[in-house]
Amino acid sequence: MNAKTWLVLGASLGALGVAAGTFGVHYLPKYLEAAGASAVLAERQQWWETGVRYQMYHALALLGVAWVADRRKTLLPSLAGMAMFAGTIIFSGCLYALGLTGVQIIGAIVPIGGVLFIAGWIMLAVAGLGLVEVSQQQKLTAREKLLRESKPATDETAVEEPADKEG
Repeated sequence: MNAKTWLVLGASLGALGVAAGTFGVHYLPKYLEAAGASAVLAERQQWWETGVRYQMYHALALLGVAWVADRRKTLLPSLAGMAMFAGTIIFSGCLYALGLTGVQIIGAIVPIGGVLFIAGWIMLAVAGLGLVEVSQQQKLTAREKLLRESKPATDETAVEEPADKEG
């Protein structure tokens, strides 16, 4: 998946996170009161809020994945993004369902999303380790790249800096 895909997914998760947060503050209490769940309102709102918070964290993280994917044309940023996106669906989705229904067994699925979050962050960190090397190569001018490529493998002398063109 390319950087554009991760940017769109991250922004979409962010927009949905704002909508879910708004629902949780303004309409979830009314919904739960109508469902006769006033006694557990605070607990269910907390589950909902946690789902929204982690959805927003990982919406922003997907923007970071987009940035890394744009600079590293490898599979690792996409794997990180997939883990974070799937983790958001599982973790936040289950917390939303738990908040709406109160069905406790759903809570047993939530840690799977958490493990995917951790895996995604680790993969993103590993993908980021290669950025220094890539960015150093990008800083070379076309002339410097050509000079570096044309030198024999045993010659490890530095490429001369271009002369200053100050007049």
